Amino acid sequence: MSQQKMRIVLKDDVFPEIAAWADELAGIRREIHQHPELGMETGQTAARIAGLLRGWGLVDVNTEVIPNGVVCAVNGDDPGATIGIRADIDALAMNDESGAEWRSLVPGRSHACGHDGHLTWLLGTLRYLANHRDFPGKVVGIFQPAEETGTGAKAVVDAGVLQKFGIEEIVAAHDEPKLDKGLFGFRSGAFQAASDTFVVKIIGKGSHGGRPHQGVDPIPVACQIVEALQTIVSRKVNPIDAALVSVCSFNAGKTETLNVIPGFVTMSGIVRTFNPAVRQLVAEKFGKIVSGIALANDCTAEINYKRLIPAVINDRALTASCVATATRLFGEDHVKTDLEPLMGAEDFSVYQERIPGCILRIGIRDRNHQATLHNPAFDFNDEVLPAACTLLASIATDRLKQKA
Repeated sequence: MSQQKMRIVLKDDVFPEIAAWADELAGIRREIHQHPELGMETGQTAARIAGLLRGWGLVDVNTEVIPNGVVCAVNGDDPGATIGIRADIDALAMNDESGAEWRSLVPGRSHACGHDGHLTWLLGTLRYLANHRDFPGKVVGIFQPAEETGTGAKAVVDAGVLQKFGIEEIVAAHDEPKLDKGLFGFRSGAFQAASDTFVVKIIGKGSHGGRPHQGVDPIPVACQIVEALQTIVSRKVNPIDAALVSVCSFNAGKTETLNVIPGFVTMSGIVRTFNPAVRQLVAEKFGKIVSGIALANDCTAEINYKRLIPAVINDRALTASCVATATRLFGEDHVKTDLEPLMGAEDFSVYQERIPGCILRIGIRDRNHQATLHNPAFDFNDEVLPAACTLLASIATDRLKQKA
């Protein structure tokens, strides 16, 4: 790491103790960035997280309840409610082209979504809370694997973490390169879309390209299906409701066999919705369109349609509390309460199906941080770490005091 002292966003408003950790936190984040791990295979990352927490004197550190994840509880001085703070810790299967000195050392793996920053600001938050226990109740940090695959939050819930630790509400934060550093973004209610996926195989009968009548060409059939699927959103869904159906891959035949009509076509893609009723409607219409067009053209359709994770619906009371805390700390000019809904999915919603939750956005954009999420040139902005820690610690303690 460079010897130049780390700049701190909103330094005058950051807790001085956390500000003093700025260089250390940046170093941790960059070390994690160099060693990205995917999905549920985050054992090395989890071990590093647990080691840091224990090294700072936190004793209630659990590495057993979540496979390749960590749960850490910090008790306040007085009895009270329990609030969770979640950070995702997995990376993406893509190359790191950021050009940073601390770029990924693992080819084909990169923290291109900022989860290295998320886990670092949760580390700093728990460290601060352990040193300042003048709050009622308990804060539980959840370091969750496999957010990118949409399976990590379910693994946490299935492991009984919410019940075992008595978590009544949960918050999380995500970095946002569309927001300038020093800005904190919120939206009450529907915020991020439900995520469903599909893989479709249209099976016809292969033949010579010069004798198409002797086979059943699946390519024009699949093309009809692609076009017809777009009518689900434009003609079946109420225009007031948001929905999206995207065919993202289409594969048929081989370029080396120019005169062969293939026997099948495969295509895959995503469906995004907010309203559960619309989600059901799209799934039903999808199946009818694919099967119907295939049948009408003497083809067979194999459909693998998966409902992965529900929509992110931020609890209104909890979100209002988070907004109030951010405004108290940093002022109205640094708080946006009207973020637009996002079609990107987030498995934080799995927690929200069970308990009230709020996920907020922390701006990281500046001259040196312009790349969007999931871009190979992306790198997290370490200057926001102290402010993020200050905010998350305050959100948790403010909320616990309100509930006392």
